[in-house]
Amino acid sequence: MAQAASKTCEICMSSPGHNYCEQCDQLFCDGCKISHLRTKMTKSHTFLSGPNINPEVKLYCKEHDENFIYYCLECSTPVCKICAIKKHKSHDFAEIKESTEGIKAEVKKLIDMKMRNLQSKIADIDQGSNKYQTGVKGVIQAIREEGRHLKEMIDTKVEVLIDTLKEKDTRNVQTLQSVGNELKTALDKAKEQHKLYQDIQGIKDTTKLLQKLKQIESQIDQKEEIQIPSMPSVKYDKKTVAEGEIGKLFGELTFGETVKKEENPKPQDNVRLMGCMTST
Repeated sequence: MAQAASKTCEICMSSPGHNYCEQCDQLFCDGCKISHLRTKMTKSHTFLSGPNINPEVKLYCKEHDENFIYYCLECSTPVCKICAIKKHKSHDFAEIKESTEGIKAEVKKLIDMKMRNLQSKIADIDQGSNKYQTGVKGVIQAIREEGRHLKEMIDTKVEVLIDTLKEKDTRNVQTLQSVGNELKTALDKAKEQHKLYQDIQGIKDTTKLLQKLKQIESQIDQKEEIQIPSMPSVKYDKKTVAEGEIGKLFGELTFGETVKKEENPKPQDNVRLMGCMTST
């Protein structure tokens, strides 16, 4: 078997072995490589070439110190020629390189399937997250619109109350002003009568004085007494609204909670990669 440290052609044993035959597991010099590829049975062999070639490390059966050359399809394990006879005699075999390629393809298939599955889940998460965020924005907008609507209703009620108060206040003030003006007019008349009374105090003629007094008295009697109306009043009885009562004016928030789904355990992959091996 090729030893990476020798770097000597294993055919002529004299020239540098810069070419490694993957099928024969041997190092070849340039001349021996050409001869090897001209031979009918080995013309399809493939080489790794270069001064720093490092042949693949081969695995072997540590029990029999033999290279693995078969792969037991029933036991899913590589075997050497002695193991094939002693322990796997009635089993089906495949050439180890062929089996390795099959396992390689299966592993790649599993990896690709796992990647597609994960990518699909990531896409679902992204899509779900975007949809959820859009829903959050929609709910925020709905709450604000409801809040604005409630504010508009409150503002409208406030204006109705204030308009009602102002309307009633205008009527009451007009009534009070009217009565006040009547009282002021009556007071002016009373002041005139008082002045007239003062003026007649100097009359010496009793008959004439009596006549003037009767005249003043008749003017006083002709005017009906002005009644003062009941004074208007106003008050506002506030309602105490608890914070919880305000919440009843709004709709309800409901959430679909994020719950991690537990995946069903998968059966173990039926690929067992060459256990119980060691390298040379």
